[in-house]
Amino acid sequence: MYTFPTVQKHSTEKKKLITEDIKYLLSEIEKIHRDPYKNVTKQKFESALNEVLNKSPIKLGIQEALALLKDAHTKVVGIGKELFAIEYTYIGNSLYIIGISKEKEEFLGQKVISVSTVPIAEINEKLEKLSSKENQEVTLRDTALFLQSNMILKYFGISDSNTLDIETSKGNFQIAVGDKESFQHMKVLNPLIWKEKDYINNPTYTGNSTYRLRVDANKLLFQYNACNNRGYTPKVLENFQQILLLEAKQAKNIIVDLRLNSGGSTNIMAETFKKFPDDVPIHVAIGRKTYSSAIQHLLYLKTNKNATLVGENAGQKPNKFGDRKDILLPNSAIKISCSYKYFELLPDQDIDVIKPDISIPITIESYINSIDPLNAWIKSNL
Repeated sequence: MYTFPTVQKHSTEKKKLITEDIKYLLSEIEKIHRDPYKNVTKQKFESALNEVLNKSPIKLGIQEALALLKDAHTKVVGIGKELFAIEYTYIGNSLYIIGISKEKEEFLGQKVISVSTVPIAEINEKLEKLSSKENQEVTLRDTALFLQSNMILKYFGISDSNTLDIETSKGNFQIAVGDKESFQHMKVLNPLIWKEKDYINNPTYTGNSTYRLRVDANKLLFQYNACNNRGYTPKVLENFQQILLLEAKQAKNIIVDLRLNSGGSTNIMAETFKKFPDDVPIHVAIGRKTYSSAIQHLLYLKTNKNATLVGENAGQKPNKFGDRKDILLPNSAIKISCSYKYFELLPDQDIDVIKPDISIPITIESYINSIDPLNAWIKSNL
């Protein structure tokens, strides 16, 4: 059983600077945020901010306080440091390794039982304090990310050095905080990324890693992985949109895959989705990483184009805060992302999670064998 770290005492001068930052942060949040006290009382929030004086590093203390707002868009920017070259995901209530350095490749796909002898269930109770817990999918995504950070693990007393002992269903191994080279040589499992065999000899394939399409047997598959056009010119996007609409009008089925789309700007594809045909069946694939602007797209397609949702639970509430402005704390230079809008995408419906109409779960076998179950479902059902 681990013990909690002794609270680090800040100097009188540092406490003064932290106090100034906290007052500034509270003032800015109340100016910017649409409704900071929708999910927490002002008294409780202020009390949590005051506790930051007793915590180190203070940015994690601030994140604990911000988590009380239950707004996944309002958070400290860049809280994870001292990263391990490892990546996790939750499947059900179990945590699995889906990325690791090549020399430890034998542990890919293995279930994690404990870290530094601390059972995963106990770790989750601590790491969840940094998550907005906007819904269960947000919490699972956050805790899997937080586990990569030694700074966070030290904050909760789970780690006391730059190495970790990880117990898995296949045995134990030790991992050290990664350097640049270790991240470059990671092997990461991702069954949702298109394989070359799916498109390399397909004459209809066009696009890039952000947005791309292919047509198989009159079925249009459009994988939209981020609501942005970074790295490409407006002309590239415009040409793609023209091809997409042309193929959509000719297709017998349209599948829009948003399972890797964590958002950006709805403006990139909003008008294109409006022009999708009304007489062609549309299926929208969703999952835990479907987030922010991607939530708006899936609900538009379901509501206005009668789309069927397939896959797994989406990654954010439909009625949510969003669109962000940065707050820079004057003394510590800690950057805070703060929502300034509220999106009521399903008016008068207090829905915590958007569930698919048809469940197509991703299993650990999907990761290990690099097989996307959506492809088999499309082949059998469309």
